[in-house]
Amino acid sequence: MEIFLRGKKFKAEIRKASDLIPVLAFPEALKEDFNAYYMFRNIYFDDEQLSKLKETGLRYDYTIMISAEVGGERIKTLGHYHPEVFEGLTYPEVYQVLKGRAFFLLQKEVEGKIVDAVVVEAEKKDIVIVPPNYGHVTINPEDEKIVTANWVCNKFSPIYEPYKMRRGACYYYVNEEWIKNPRYGKVPELRFAEPNSFFDLEDMFELIDDVEKLSFLTKPQEKINIIKKIRI
Repeated sequence: MEIFLRGKKFKAEIRKASDLIPVLAFPEALKEDFNAYYMFRNIYFDDEQLSKLKETGLRYDYTIMISAEVGGERIKTLGHYHPEVFEGLTYPEVYQVLKGRAFFLLQKEVEGKIVDAVVVEAEKKDIVIVPPNYGHVTINPEDEKIVTANWVCNKFSPIYEPYKMRRGACYYYVNEEWIKNPRYGKVPELRFAEPNSFFDLEDMFELIDDVEKLSFLTKPQEKINIIKKIRI
């Protein structure tokens, strides 16, 4: 799949439903494979923007997720954590919904136990910040495709194994209900939070012209005053 933005072509990295088998609530329910979502990495529109991205170590992505379910579970991303950038502090990330409605399921693990599980329901233009030390999954609860964008540091690789080892996040969204993943044992009751008001932007790609505001994504250990303001 390819998309054209401002006359520039971007090619997708495709995640198929079969790629999600390790994290599905009911993997045996997948009878026929399909393309679940499309990731367009490193979006930029001119050489000046590319230079800024390289200099700052930032990346801007689009994700298009279809509407589907497997065994009643709504389609979702694979789910991942970020590595530590500093002792006890992992990289954060910023999302914005560009089309539709999305659930962002965040979880925090300490010494092998989930200590916090949060769902942020976000609609078009809403911004969601994934704080340090949280893993996250994006879910499409809608009957139409959704489109999200994200700003993230480009200097690390996501960590998928913790989600694969326990067949997904600590909760599943099945038949419009949240059910616990029994492979986690005891987990906190799910809480629900509003989208973050940290940025008030129609289109957060505008931050390409003020990348200093995103420096907490690449060097959170130097921006603790900002990190402390992030609430979910």
